[in-house]
Amino acid sequence: MSDNSGFESVTSEPTPNHGADPYAAPPQPPIPPPAAPSSYGVPPQYSPPPGRLTLTGAETFWYILQCIYFGSGYLAKVPTKKALSEAGLVQMTDAEKIWYVVLCILFGAGYFAKVPAKKALNEAGLVQRTGFEKFWYALQCLCFGFGYFTKVPTRKALSDAGILRMTDAGQFWYVLECIYFGAGYFAKIPHKRALTELPVLPTAR
Repeated sequence: MSDNSGFESVTSEPTPNHGADPYAAPPQPPIPPPAAPSSYGVPPQYSPPPGRLTLTGAETFWYILQCIYFGSGYLAKVPTKKALSEAGLVQMTDAEKIWYVVLCILFGAGYFAKVPAKKALNEAGLVQRTGFEKFWYALQCLCFGFGYFTKVPTRKALSDAGILRMTDAGQFWYVLECIYFGAGYFAKIPHKRALTELPVLPTAR
């Protein structure tokens, strides 16, 4: 008489499938789909999610250098900040309000610098322009395309922030401006500096 104790668990095992391939690999659990890639480190021109914008190390360096040069970087930022404030995206500081008024006293320099920036924001669908702004922008463009060429660096800054894509023509003229002793790049930096002060970037258009 044989002792069957300890072998009761054998009967509970499932009956093998004799029709299956004995050399087939056992079934594997399903592999979950890969997670969406993170947006960290992706250049702003590729439409990052809304958030704060930061200058690159080179842009920070050149902005500081511009500010050392009689505050040109800061004063160039002020009209763009004014345009952003009129779009309801940011509040100007008391110092910026004072300097904007001072710039406007200087033959309307602040206002005329704001007009192309406002045009770029209008193209992004962020603000409506007044009749006077439309008039002065058209007049600036008649003056050897000054208004358009001034708008291009602003649009490039918006492109860097993922808010508005550059057109082919705009990209062409920006490159051409940059070839001219980096004028386009240096003009873009104050606009981008103003965008870094937005608490949250608007969604891309």
